[in-house]
Amino acid sequence: MRKSLLALTALAATAALPAQAEYHYGFANVYGDYLTWTNGTQGFNGQDVSDARDDHITLGAEGGAGFDWGEMYGFYEYEKLNKGSSERSQAAKFSIHYKLVGDFTAYGQVYDYSESGKGNDFSEQNRVIGFGYTGLTGDNFWFKPWIGVHDLTTGNSEAAGLNGGMAGWNAGFNFELAGQPFMVTNWNEIEFARNDEYKKMQNGSTALNGAVGLWYDITDTFYTGVQYRYFANKLGVDGYGDAVIFRVGMHL
Repeated sequence: MRKSLLALTALAATAALPAQAEYHYGFANVYGDYLTWTNGTQGFNGQDVSDARDDHITLGAEGGAGFDWGEMYGFYEYEKLNKGSSERSQAAKFSIHYKLVGDFTAYGQVYDYSESGKGNDFSEQNRVIGFGYTGLTGDNFWFKPWIGVHDLTTGNSEAAGLNGGMAGWNAGFNFELAGQPFMVTNWNEIEFARNDEYKKMQNGSTALNGAVGLWYDITDTFYTGVQYRYFANKLGVDGYGDAVIFRVGMHL
């Protein structure tokens, strides 16, 4: 995780390079999640991984900002607070769109995950560098696709290195229902052309990973929401898996 934080700091510093950046928007939230698994208990070679699929509690913080040069987003999560300290995990992500021409961007992201428990330590960092587009936005919606080269650091040294490509998007829609403020969001990632060793680890050459969320602002400060978390040939699962995440959070 220390290496991840250093990488995130470096990217954030890069994002701050434009000298006279014009600030457009920003947000920051802290939150608590409760995740309950619905499917996804069969791992590599049919191994039962249900013992690693216990429901759990997560505390997290996220933030994002937009400038005339582009935009950035990041989060940090401390997971499995209802477990013993030796079974907890951490996750962090930083992403950036840096404008090249118009709304076409250079895109980069770093995602880092680490856990320990039951005698097994695991860590993995995924890095993507490529191109994106931020022009598909309106007063109450956004759709921001990207595609890039995927590079990997993992405990399995034979799987580390270039790992094909990754494509995805972040999308959302704000609306009112009975005079109340709601928002629907979707983040989605597709991995393709994985290297041979990682393909064995994650049960396929391609993968799907994402979530659809419905959010409601209780007040200007407090919000709540529910996410449908889906994945395929990901998180050590052979085939399709999913979970539901309930969140209570606070806008800062």
